[in-house]
Amino acid sequence: MREGILTSDQAEKLRRLVSAPRMVHEVAAPAVDPVAAAISVGPLNAAERTRPVSLARAIAVSSGKGGVGKTNLAVNLAVSFAQRGLKTALLDADLGLANADVLCGISPRSTLEDVVGRERSLEEVMVLAPGGFRLLPGASGVSRLADMGQSQRRDVLMQLMELERSVDMLIIDTGAGIGANSMAFAAAAHTIIVATTPEPTSIADAYGAIKTLVARGRRSGIQLVVNMVANDEEGRAVHARMDRVAKAFLNTRISYAGSIPHDPAVPAAVRKREPVAIASPYAPASRAIRQLARELVGEGSASTPPQIRQGFLARLTGFLASR
Repeated sequence: MREGILTSDQAEKLRRLVSAPRMVHEVAAPAVDPVAAAISVGPLNAAERTRPVSLARAIAVSSGKGGVGKTNLAVNLAVSFAQRGLKTALLDADLGLANADVLCGISPRSTLEDVVGRERSLEEVMVLAPGGFRLLPGASGVSRLADMGQSQRRDVLMQLMELERSVDMLIIDTGAGIGANSMAFAAAAHTIIVATTPEPTSIADAYGAIKTLVARGRRSGIQLVVNMVANDEEGRAVHARMDRVAKAFLNTRISYAGSIPHDPAVPAAVRKREPVAIASPYAPASRAIRQLARELVGEGSASTPPQIRQGFLARLTGFLASR
């Protein structure tokens, strides 16, 4: 499927709908319509400024090329977060080759595009995936939001914003490569994981993705995961090389999130259409992904993730508008 492209006018209209500050009253106050709050132009009163809305932390899993285990990493991270007691959703934002459902052994009947077409609600489209996280299949409908009528757009945006409020962690499996929509999804996340392997071509493509993200204004929150390594020393060596080049030519430092060993349990789980964290929970790859999940939520933060003050959807439409 070809990536949908928003025009600058369309993206600006969408950005204005969701980028306004979103605050709530004290707990005893009546519920506030999130879409009405998002498009309100009036100033916030003192009570409305007291406490920000609790929003999901968005983590994008990206890569410079296909075949590096990006979707596998995204799915198993979602499993690991859910196993730690965090409410987790995975948005399959690979507009060209969405296949997170395949790795979960799920055959969804509907995608977000059906929500855009008002044939299904978001709750009807989301499916419970192995491990206890919620999967939102196929995000091709996101690029069509600005083409909808006002009432239809408000309805879809309200559902998407409610999703941000109902989970702790939102994982975004972006498309591989540096396509406009793939990079917009990645750049809008609070944390960006760029996956690579030790192969020189994969490293070069990962650097290309990082360079594109930096060009979009992202100079923090980018972390490297090196997949299919012989040992952690190999992963650290790849990171050191990448970080050195990024510092010299992009004036940016790249954090080392960790490495995942080459593990026969991973392709075996793929053949079974089951996340490796469930099929082989004690396999080296599964243990490495659980450690990565622990690092991402922070020590002692498993049940209370950092508070997010601007949601993924608002950030996404802002990046789309700037294209």
